[in-house]
Amino acid sequence: MPKITLLGAGSGFTQPLFTDILNVEGLNEGVIGLVDIDGARLDVNVKLMRRILDLMGKSKAWKIEASTDRRKVMKGTDYLISTIEVSGVPCVRHDNDIPLKYGIDQCIGDTIGPGGVMKTLRTLPPFIGILEDAKKLCPNALILNYTNPMSMMTLGAVRTTNQPFVGLCHSVQGNSRQISDILGIPYEEMEWQCAGVNHMAWFTVLRWKGHDMHARLRAAAERPEVIEAFPIRTDLIKNLGYFSTESCGHYSEYVPYYRKRKDLLQKHCRQGYKGGTSFYADNWPNWRKATDERRREMAEGKRNISLNRGHEYASDIIEGHLFDRKKVIYASVKNTGLIPNLPQTGVVEVATLVDKRGFMPCYFGDLPEQCAALCRSNMAVFELTVQGVLDQDREAVIHAMMMDPLSAAVCSLGELRSMAEELFAAEKEFIPKWCAKPKAVAAVGGCPPITDFVRTCEVSKILPHTALAQVAYPTNMKALGMAARTFGGNFCQRHEELDKAGAALVYYACRIQCPTAMKLKALLGYDGPVKMWIDGKEVFSDPNGTNPAKPDAAKIAFTATKGEHEVLVALDSNTGNAWGIFLRFERVDISKRDQIQGLPPSKLPTLPGTRFEGGVEAVSSMSARHVEAKGRKKR
Repeated sequence: MPKITLLGAGSGFTQPLFTDILNVEGLNEGVIGLVDIDGARLDVNVKLMRRILDLMGKSKAWKIEASTDRRKVMKGTDYLISTIEVSGVPCVRHDNDIPLKYGIDQCIGDTIGPGGVMKTLRTLPPFIGILEDAKKLCPNALILNYTNPMSMMTLGAVRTTNQPFVGLCHSVQGNSRQISDILGIPYEEMEWQCAGVNHMAWFTVLRWKGHDMHARLRAAAERPEVIEAFPIRTDLIKNLGYFSTESCGHYSEYVPYYRKRKDLLQKHCRQGYKGGTSFYADNWPNWRKATDERRREMAEGKRNISLNRGHEYASDIIEGHLFDRKKVIYASVKNTGLIPNLPQTGVVEVATLVDKRGFMPCYFGDLPEQCAALCRSNMAVFELTVQGVLDQDREAVIHAMMMDPLSAAVCSLGELRSMAEELFAAEKEFIPKWCAKPKAVAAVGGCPPITDFVRTCEVSKILPHTALAQVAYPTNMKALGMAARTFGGNFCQRHEELDKAGAALVYYACRIQCPTAMKLKALLGYDGPVKMWIDGKEVFSDPNGTNPAKPDAAKIAFTATKGEHEVLVALDSNTGNAWGIFLRFERVDISKRDQIQGLPPSKLPTLPGTRFEGGVEAVSSMSARHVEAKGRKKR
């Protein structure tokens, strides 16, 4: 008997999602979990679900569990669906009006741009807490997210949890039907392929009875009634050659072309979801009240409830997985080579097969380069925002706003920094403390008393797993198979090797050269259980280290004599979840004057042999993807 839990059950998703699920053939019994921190909205939806069960004749076979405390409901969940919203009503005007003061005109403002970045700041941190609870309470659950900003929520999630996870939207299934209407052909007979990022996926294949329909769609895009219905997307297909998957209002915010001047707004945008200025901010609070009232009327029997199955993917996922009926959905997932000309560190929206094995995203191939370039511009914002949240780095969040295509088309870097600070101050009650207020910066000049991160070190082969409590300093270093290796970034990452190895033990070794005796701190970041020795003496152990790795998570004080010292770190791969370490060193026996003036390099420990990866091979995107240029010989 499956248990399906909906987080954010006070949202408008509750009735349509569960109506779909209750229509799945053969799904005759189960447990419906409903969670919302707003007790009044939760009560209404519990009553609504009981009425739906009565109307569908399933009240005896289905049980409802409901609570404002998610931990009371999540235990034993098989399918965990998130539709949460965090502080949307009190913040929607700030998200819109402060950027508008700087000339950034938003229509929706909840998936990218200043509004989307701020929504991620409010939403992703508590969602990470939900994912941590899921690991403990329902570790076998499939997790489905409907909350925007979809790409940033999904990117943060796949870097936080190893549970099966997809981000779900309705833009692909909705817009593919719109294309069939424009073309005047039966939807069931239209053959199509689509991929990209959420809200910016592209229909690269459109066929009907073996004929390519792109020329027909481009011709239709010249018709006045089609232009009026799709003012942005008709411009896209005329100029870029392909139809995209999102409403004109949303899409106008994702690119620098349509909202930076009043004449462009007048030409390409219309009221409402077609691009109206401040449309979401002006209407969202009233929509929320109206939705609450409709649900109350449905729960009390004063309004009819549609009991038909719709087009949301949640019920397809549950049906495919539970009954091993193969279903194809479109979902936001990690880009594991699925679209090679988009960043492999990001998330993409592609066709995904679902059956009893879970989620199996399908390889798509390269997007047309003009389409890929627009996707990459948005993915830079996603990456910086999620980096900022996971690393608690407010500068990364500010940089995300600076990289936003629309914002960059309107403002200077200095103006965007000022805007970000205004947003942080206005929403300080709703965003993390580390972002609400700038960190105090010490008045330090010259060279700071910290070494560079270790990039060149010796690493062991992948060794059989041993509990760290039983691991002593190795007496036979040769048996570890230590070999020199240079890492391109601060993180000494061995992701692919450790992921394949599963439970294993690895060692990292470096040497520091001290020009004189000094007091130091080893600054260690790690994503799994870890132990450290300095000159053969154990100085630190954390048997509970977990993802994600954060620089300087542990600060291990020690006194170093003049000369060379060996630092050895053992990392438990934590069944493949731990991938590497950060390591650098700080000198602490410095005077107040040194803190202000800075220390010259000659008074800091050095890292013998440290070098940076350089040259074409290190920075080439082709090299990073292991792709050879035509006519180029492999070494």
